[in-house]
Amino acid sequence: MKLTAQITLFFLCSSINLAFAQIKFNTLYEHLNISKTTPYTTTVTLQKDSLYQIMVMQKGIDVMVVWSDKTGKQILEKDSPNGRFGFEVFEYSPSKTEQYTFKIQQFEEDTNADQGEVSLYIKKFSKAEISRRKADQAAILAENNKNVLTLDIDHFWEAFDQLKQCKTTWDSILTIQHLYLDRATNGLLDFIAARDFNPDGFIKALRKYPKYYRSIRPYTYETKKAEPLIQEVFDQFKGIYNNFKPFKVCFAIGMHRTGGTVSNRFVLIGTEMTTVGRKVDFSEMDWAPSDTTKEIDIPRRIKGLIAHECVHTQQPDELDSNAIVCPQLYSSLREGVANFIGELLTGTTNYSATNIYGDKNERALWNEFKSTLCWPNAEKWMYNGDTVKDRPADLGYYIGYKITQAYYAQAKDKSKAIVEIIEMNDPLTFLQKSKYDQKKK
Repeated sequence: MKLTAQITLFFLCSSINLAFAQIKFNTLYEHLNISKTTPYTTTVTLQKDSLYQIMVMQKGIDVMVVWSDKTGKQILEKDSPNGRFGFEVFEYSPSKTEQYTFKIQQFEEDTNADQGEVSLYIKKFSKAEISRRKADQAAILAENNKNVLTLDIDHFWEAFDQLKQCKTTWDSILTIQHLYLDRATNGLLDFIAARDFNPDGFIKALRKYPKYYRSIRPYTYETKKAEPLIQEVFDQFKGIYNNFKPFKVCFAIGMHRTGGTVSNRFVLIGTEMTTVGRKVDFSEMDWAPSDTTKEIDIPRRIKGLIAHECVHTQQPDELDSNAIVCPQLYSSLREGVANFIGELLTGTTNYSATNIYGDKNERALWNEFKSTLCWPNAEKWMYNGDTVKDRPADLGYYIGYKITQAYYAQAKDKSKAIVEIIEMNDPLTFLQKSKYDQKKK
């Protein structure tokens, strides 16, 4: 069966009576109406030491999920920062058998909808499922002890293969949740929080790009070959920067929305976007690489990506208290610094379309950039792949890189300059000391 057929699925549409007293486990309840004045309340009897998972899909209303015991004492409360759409998911194992009250109520906020619908699913895990989860946890614990995590890639493709057995979209959602997200390493847990990974989002991405995901699969396994190259980055970074703070790297599969980001303990890589090879099918996309005739050395490409992202893990989170706030310049410099230090670490120059265009139009670009130097955001220069039409996107990276390059070139003490570049927290002073503006007049 083709992937498009596997994941062309439809939600169940079962109507229910909200007045029932006891909910059934492993059953989907749809079209539960929630309003400001009318929450949804039911009771469930939970067995001691059993494991339950609660999933509430928000459909236009931000809700809070509350558990209470038979005395009315609140046991736990759940409200993820995902707004009016998406999942509230959590697990619970009671210490004793008794009846609990389960309530879904509107989250009190001015911007929230007055009413909306949710779907509810409460799963009770079987003994066999609990046993398998314990085995999974042992493997995940071992993976979490590594510096480079790739186990989430294996879990994703295991879930992907299982989708052909699914008959409804809800079946597919549960497959992604249980075989991928529930088995997350510490790195994927950070990715889930940073980018709001959710099972519904994965099903939508797979439905939109089935050929792409299928063709990218063999390339994602190439990440396993990159571990020694990543260790080289760590060692080289320690060699040029005494204040280097160790971190870990997690490769996971995302929803085709982000190539990479960082948390306070990981560099997080969206492997489905960073391991693109010559045989990847871009026919469902509105873009494709300019040169698809050459096969890319993916482990070496990953080394460059990690070198860039690991710089972000070392940069300060806040401006100097005496610095003038200058958001556009500051954003561009942070990315430009990461590109510049990344090149020092790998010894490889970036010949992207952005840099080639930048070198041909550097003076004009700088004058344009300077005209909005301290703009409150960098949307004209950064993360604008969906809006820019007449030139490459993300030229702010190039501007930040050239300023950083100029700063390093004029510095007499190169070792000290590297520290100042990485720890840059005053963008206007940094620009002034680089003498880049004077050079371009």
